[in-house]
Amino acid sequence: MSASVKTIDDFVQIIQRSGLVDEVRLQQVISAWPDRSLPLPDDLPQALVTANLLTDWQVEQLRKGRHKGFTLGRYKLLKLLGAGGMSSVYLAEHATLHSKVAIKVLPVKRADQSSYLARFEREAQQSARLNHPNIIRTFDLDTSGAIHFIAMEYIAGIDLHAKVKRDGPLDVREAADFIRQAAIGLHHAHDEGLTHRDVKPANLMLDTRGTVKVLDLGLALAGGDEDESLTREHDEKVLGTADYLAPEQATDSHKADRRSDIYALGCTLYYLLVGRAPFAQGSLAERIQSHLRKPPPNLLEQRPDVPTAIVELYFRMLEKHPDARPQTAQEVADALANWLAAGSGKAPAARGELPRRTLPRRSASPGSGPASGATTVVRSGPGSGSSSDVPIGRMPVATATDSGSLSFTPPPSSAARSTQRLPRVTAAGPAARSGRGSQDTQPGDEEQPAKQGRRRPLEFAGLPLGFWIAALLGVLLAVFLGVKVMMR
Repeated sequence: MSASVKTIDDFVQIIQRSGLVDEVRLQQVISAWPDRSLPLPDDLPQALVTANLLTDWQVEQLRKGRHKGFTLGRYKLLKLLGAGGMSSVYLAEHATLHSKVAIKVLPVKRADQSSYLARFEREAQQSARLNHPNIIRTFDLDTSGAIHFIAMEYIAGIDLHAKVKRDGPLDVREAADFIRQAAIGLHHAHDEGLTHRDVKPANLMLDTRGTVKVLDLGLALAGGDEDESLTREHDEKVLGTADYLAPEQATDSHKADRRSDIYALGCTLYYLLVGRAPFAQGSLAERIQSHLRKPPPNLLEQRPDVPTAIVELYFRMLEKHPDARPQTAQEVADALANWLAAGSGKAPAARGELPRRTLPRRSASPGSGPASGATTVVRSGPGSGSSSDVPIGRMPVATATDSGSLSFTPPPSSAARSTQRLPRVTAAGPAARSGRGSQDTQPGDEEQPAKQGRRRPLEFAGLPLGFWIAALLGVLLAVFLGVKVMMR
């Protein structure tokens, strides 16, 4: 174990052994401390940081007596960005290009365990196939001694899990835009034949310009038995994060497909709006069972300000059966893009259940009005059997009279797949209090009979001129005949 640095001379020697700082520049800075036998003052390391010769993280390691591990291949490590059981990520600088990258390092103890190394290498290979503004790019896969590492695009920003922990639940429009961007990136990965299988807030990075990028394809599944054999060989049946695990993925990760990522993205939407995952209570086994059997929690109970359109989309994304969800991530992105463009994020929804779509029934007799017989239709997802002329992957732009609704084209095989009953939103607002019909009823529908009655007198006046001439001649003829009879 390295001994801690105590004197100026100890510190200078450890820097020289690390090779981090050019000797000439090092001597220029430490010349202000000629007596190197003195205890190391705090302002000397700070002077090296101010001169951009060392980083705070490097100083911390050097003061602990560590002089190795600052370089990996052509990269100089500058800062630890994050660490976990699966990997550690560092900010690094290319030795000659001086460009900043993120270096993902596989722990040495993991390299010989099960499929960790194989999956680590596959992550780099699969990520390198993807070139999209909403996906972290991968530049290199290399080794340095016994250390395996991946060089990736560095994003100056924060992941969405950390952002919510720091700032609290997000504004509805902000959350919708972040999910929209993530869906676009996922759709590109899906088109390239990859299923992410670990979509969660921590794997969505937000840069300083507001761009969301999908990262960590370590659990990504490519189509084909050869790719599946990696986890089958090592008997790893369930992979992913329990709080965001689709039901089919919870039973067997090899059953996961693009719709499993859509489920996880729906759980992520809930997290961004509420501050916790939909099924965050209980043990690991209990949370997995919740994904399998429990209906999704009502978003409106936690966030009554979320518009109906977003609540409906959330419930569709969390359908238990994959066929009942939106079938592509692009559908999700289009739905959110259209909602954002319609500017419908301000109207709060009432606390309670999702609205039932009320459609006016044609009257059997004139004047009965639409309110006399309304047909209530509950749409709980693409599998509800609703008809639509909108092709898959394209969402209708919401109009001023229906800016809170979204509709999906159900997949052909999903007629009875919907596995949950949507909660009902109790009516609120002036229309409900005055006893009017559903908000989906056209404003002028109830006035139609009265308007028709007012138009009838005008319709007689609008008869053809020939009719009036014939009538006048008839009257004159009758008068003439009457006078003639009287004269007899």
